[in-house]
Amino acid sequence: MGTWIKETDKAIYLMQGGYWISRLTKYPSKTNPNEKVLNIKAMTSWFTRPDPPTAMTISSGVGAEPSPMPAPPTPPEPVADAAGGMNASGLKLVTAFEGLELKAYQDSVGVWTIGYGHTSMAGPPEVTPGLKISEDEANTILKRDLGKFEQGVRERVSVAVNSDQFSALVSFCFNVGLGAFGESTMRRKLNSGDYSGAANEFLRWDKAGGRTLRD
Repeated sequence: MGTWIKETDKAIYLMQGGYWISRLTKYPSKTNPNEKVLNIKAMTSWFTRPDPPTAMTISSGVGAEPSPMPAPPTPPEPVADAAGGMNASGLKLVTAFEGLELKAYQDSVGVWTIGYGHTSMAGPPEVTPGLKISEDEANTILKRDLGKFEQGVRERVSVAVNSDQFSALVSFCFNVGLGAFGESTMRRKLNSGDYSGAANEFLRWDKAGGRTLRD
């Protein structure tokens, strides 16, 4: 949609898509109380845009429309890490949260787990009672497991996310599973462009086996 100019009793706005993207403010005249003075310093930039405004809508005086709202924030552009994999901060978060266990154990809901939260559902190796691995093997398994979740996030997210957002989503899916994420309100809000709403959904995932987990 092209740009256009809209005037209210408070300012003149450069509009695009129903939102103002820049404005010229008005202030009372010192010599005539019935007049307002317009600050036109930004006017040149309006008409040197690739898509300069071609029309002006006027709405002033008594009953004028409320001032338009500023444009919503532009979603962040994708970065290399989002395409290449989880970043260092995200990896540190996963390893710190999961902890390293070199001998098979049962997690909070009874699933056999080893390394950095690896379970048989993620692929080889199958985790059975008594299984032991080295730290190097744990790192190799984690890298392989995360690759599946990274690809799963890419396939399920249709909006741009930055490196930290991508890494947080991979960490989330690593814990709850790609299926749960795919059916979640978090994913729906994110793909609709509601980044703040999607972030708030992280706080709702605090249960395992029907019990609320402690911090």
